[in-house]
Amino acid sequence: MTSSGRPHHEHSLETILTFDNRDLQSQWSVVWSTSHITDVNNVTNRSTQNRLLGRRRLRLGSLALSAMMTMHCRIPASALTDGLFLSVVFFTGAVLGLANPLRHFEVYLGQWSISGPGRAFRILPMFDGIGIAMCINAIVRAISCCTMAAIAAVYVMHSVADSKLPFTYCRDFNFKPYDPEFKNLKFYAIRGLKSKIIPEDTYNETDNVGIRPKSWRNATYFRSKYKFETKIGVCNETYIGRYPGVYSTPAYNFFYVEVVQYRTVNRLGRFNLPLAVIIIFAWLILWLIMIMEKFNYSRLIWNNIKPWFIMVPTVWTTIFVVYAATNLSWTKTFRRSVKLGSNEIIAAVADALEVSLYTHSLGVGTELIHGKALNHFANGHIDPDFNNENVWHSVIVLMLMGLHSGGAAMCAFIDYMQLNSTTTYTMREGTTWIIPMYSKCTSLGNYSHLVTTLVFGGLTFSYLTVTFMLLKTALHTIFEYRVKLVFKEQLVVAALILSCMLLSMIYATNGGIAFLDSVDAIMTGIGTPLVVLLELIGLLYVYRSHDFQSDMNVATEDNTCSSRIGIQWQIVPFVTLITIAIKLSRLSGAEMPTQYMCLAAVPMVFLVLAIPLRAANNAYAFLHHPPQAS
Repeated sequence: MTSSGRPHHEHSLETILTFDNRDLQSQWSVVWSTSHITDVNNVTNRSTQNRLLGRRRLRLGSLALSAMMTMHCRIPASALTDGLFLSVVFFTGAVLGLANPLRHFEVYLGQWSISGPGRAFRILPMFDGIGIAMCINAIVRAISCCTMAAIAAVYVMHSVADSKLPFTYCRDFNFKPYDPEFKNLKFYAIRGLKSKIIPEDTYNETDNVGIRPKSWRNATYFRSKYKFETKIGVCNETYIGRYPGVYSTPAYNFFYVEVVQYRTVNRLGRFNLPLAVIIIFAWLILWLIMIMEKFNYSRLIWNNIKPWFIMVPTVWTTIFVVYAATNLSWTKTFRRSVKLGSNEIIAAVADALEVSLYTHSLGVGTELIHGKALNHFANGHIDPDFNNENVWHSVIVLMLMGLHSGGAAMCAFIDYMQLNSTTTYTMREGTTWIIPMYSKCTSLGNYSHLVTTLVFGGLTFSYLTVTFMLLKTALHTIFEYRVKLVFKEQLVVAALILSCMLLSMIYATNGGIAFLDSVDAIMTGIGTPLVVLLELIGLLYVYRSHDFQSDMNVATEDNTCSSRIGIQWQIVPFVTLITIAIKLSRLSGAEMPTQYMCLAAVPMVFLVLAIPLRAANNAYAFLHHPPQAS
């Protein structure tokens, strides 16, 4: 029992800000608006059942967010380019060795400090800007996710409205449709060949990484009376350069020519009006939901992601895997492809670490806020029961990642796609090419319209949900840094939504898709690990304080986590640093146009500068307004 008579777990410890004095600390953490947590009112209810229900809903909401992220294109793109089975092994190791412990300690830091990203590092004035870096990362990722949701929504609209799916035929750059030309594919890939191979050319078999001619993407395998024939549908439109990675077949032709209207001239001009309208509509929907929260709760709430949302990625992945499996020809080709694996093992490890951080919502502050909310139920204490649930969280997320990657791999085989080949196409750092591959996979069978609607509808829902939570996390951080802004809550919300909407318009240009790929590659591959590294430095510093060390040891004494505090936490920062170094080396040879890669580094500059600028501001405030002696 606490001094106020409220019950708490028998093994939990008091944190730096106890439940009883939290009202005195309102200027630090308990602000209006997004600090309001659904079901937190149950903390005042003495019924054990109601308290447990509130805690369960909060934790399931966090799991739902990570489950939603397993649907994103970043997951299968990494798995397919590195080799499916090799990636699954590395994913598992990355989750166990990096993502799970980081999420664990992020939540604990939120519980211990009763703060979100804006105030969690207030003990370290020189690292107070980590929260700003997290906020920038969350906003940039939200803009990218909303754009991806809009692109997926285009597929939903065509799947519902068109009698003939548009990704089954070709169109020229003026959108005039025509049927693809089927050509015999009588050659094998020569490993190392960088130029585009023209069908009907013939080469001697040298090395095709263990798979037969069926491996060619978008090929159709026919069996005639006398022999097998492999044919491929080819469109006439072409592009200059390495980007886009795939464009010559109907599914990719629809994506690059009509959906995103990418053209050979790489310029951020000539707006893609249909896509721009859908992007604006998506942002308005998110804004409307926030306005509805204001009417329903008299404030914004942070964690209004429903626990049943876990079913969305589960059902979506199941439909995707089952449909891909039923259309897959289980031949020797597939059995031999099981042996596929990337020769770039180090690059595959870096991708696995990157994806594990991505799916566990690290580096954006959501898990810190989650821990802050859990503290309400512990009455100002660290809750050791979270440990086992954190393991189940990672297990479920890892399972969904594996299923999604497996379904994408089956789609790739249906598409006859050479998974880790760089002979003809380069697509190592891009992710958007996975969308037309989905369309090719789901355009088979009698229920193609229904399946494509379900697949792309689920993808749209997932990206919008993650966008919404990232916006709420950014708002929570903003209000923590500037508490008085809660008096102008709706103005801040409007400013953030409109700013994100305006920045999204860059992606709705004829070169926007290349820019989107570039921003996603840099912010996910470099930005997130960098924020995590800075956070680790801060956490290690805080961990060395006696109070935090004592709390963590007692809270974790009954599980393996306590035994790895002193060892693993000395290794994890170096692992993250190595990840950043490898990703930097890979991005130097990415397939995206150089000018877009340079432009995509702009948000990275702001992210990096946030730390020293905030530190300088704190130093200036301290020197000119030193604390008064009591």
